[in-house]
This record gives sequence, C-alpha cells and structure tokens, in this order.
Amino acid sequence: MLFASDLDQTLIYSVRAFRLLPDHNPPAMSAVETYDGRDISYMTDQAIKHLLQFASRASFVPVTTRTIEQYQRISLFRDVIPSVYAVVSNGGNVLVNGMIDQGWNQRVKSNISKMCMCAQDILSQFAEISHSSWAGSLKLADDCFHYCIVERENIPTEELTSFSLWAKSQNWNISLQGRKLYLVPAVVNKWDAVLYVRNLLEEKMIISAGDSLLDLCMLERADYAIAPKHGEVWESYSKGMLPSLSVQFTNQAGILAAEEILDYVGQFTAYKMQA
Repeated sequence: MLFASDLDQTLIYSVRAFRLLPDHNPPAMSAVETYDGRDISYMTDQAIKHLLQFASRASFVPVTTRTIEQYQRISLFRDVIPSVYAVVSNGGNVLVNGMIDQGWNQRVKSNISKMCMCAQDILSQFAEISHSSWAGSLKLADDCFHYCIVERENIPTEELTSFSLWAKSQNWNISLQGRKLYLVPAVVNKWDAVLYVRNLLEEKMIISAGDSLLDLCMLERADYAIAPKHGEVWESYSKGMLPSLSVQFTNQAGILAAEEILDYVGQFTAYKMQA
C-alpha cells in the first residue's frame, strides 16, 4: 500500500491557509518548515501522529510541485518522518534518499522534447497576455516548468482561460494556485512519477490526496483518493466542472482537513492489519 500525498494545503499549511473558524479553539500544532529563521508551515500534532503511525506500517511518498530546494526546507520529512522516495518538481524529479534519480529526470526531459510544444513558444504566447499589473516575472523551476507570482484580482480571466485552453492543446497545463500561476508541460506530472515509485516499491494499492488541479491526475487514477474541502479541486467539483470525479472530500477545510485525510488513509492500514 502506497500513500502519495500532496503537501501544501493538503498536509501542511501556512498561517494564512489555516481556515480556522473565529470561535474555534486552535488545535495543538507544530512547525514543520522554517525559512529565513521564521516558521512558515505547520501541521496539527494529531496529524503528525497519524502520519507517523501510517509511515511505520506502509509506504508514504510526499508529492509536491515544490522545487528540490523548497522541499528540503520541510524539516518534518528530514528529521521526523524520513521518506526514501519523494516526488518533487511536480513529478519532474524523484528523490531517492535525498538524491535525484537521474534516470527518471532524463526520461521526463526526453518526453518534454518529443511530446510538448517548446517552452519558448509557450512563453512567447503568454507574454502577449501578461502584464506587470497582474503577473510577476516568470521563474524556471528545476528546469521542469515555469511559474510566476500574480495579483489574482487583476487577472484578465477570459484571456487567461483562452490561453489555458490553447496551451492544453499544445500539451501544457496552466494552473492557478493561491498567488502562483504555473505553466507545466503535461508530461511533467505527479501521477507518472508516483507510478514509477510504485513500481520501485512493488506496491499494488495507491491512495492519493491533493487539493489542486495539478493533483487531479493522482486523484483520478489512484485506487482511492481524498481531497480537502478547499482548493482548486473542491472549487471545480462544487461548480459542477468535474462531474465524473470520484473522490472523497473532507468535511472541514484548512489545516484540520489534514487530520481527516490521515484518518481516511489510516482505515486502510487498520483493515490490512486485521486481514
């Protein structure tokens, strides 16, 4: 059994993403990421406890759009729950004991050149709609995809939607997550990387969790899947845009959703131990 889970706003949360009700007593929580001397990401202590229990019984694989450097800032997966495998760069890289799996990385880059429009042409088309009033400068992440910081309230929605549809026809995915806009070759995806790790581990069942449209490939194809009641997936589903999606959603949004996600996953290990 393999649990492949997105991290930001699925298992770990910044203060702005807690989504705690005003009258809700804050749960006991611990910092799991520090940057420039500041604690910036958290999990509830209960969620950490549940994840520790699961990781001791089955395979847990962190899956993230974060770059390698950004992923390595998360102390939880370095000091508390070390994972042999991690999927980073949105699937463009697989880490094995913290080191890049060069074979997988080269396979991804080969597929990009064969199957996707070249990045220069995609970026040239994006430049026609982007403006400093809403889009910051594009950054290249681990030589796998591009992203920029945006001002959501200023985004020209119709133009971005039109660009996204065109990009999809060129085998690129456009995803807006919080204040970040991602431009990602379709072959750089989390599901293909998770399958690669599953085969290395010789696991059969995959349970996945995630909140963004970049997680959708995992949620749709895993044996079982769960998503928090917030984020792109929930918003799209609640608007009827994903009518065929068969995914369990949490009852709560925000940091408390992580506990529900891990409770859901824990049911499978409990059943396995009883069988």
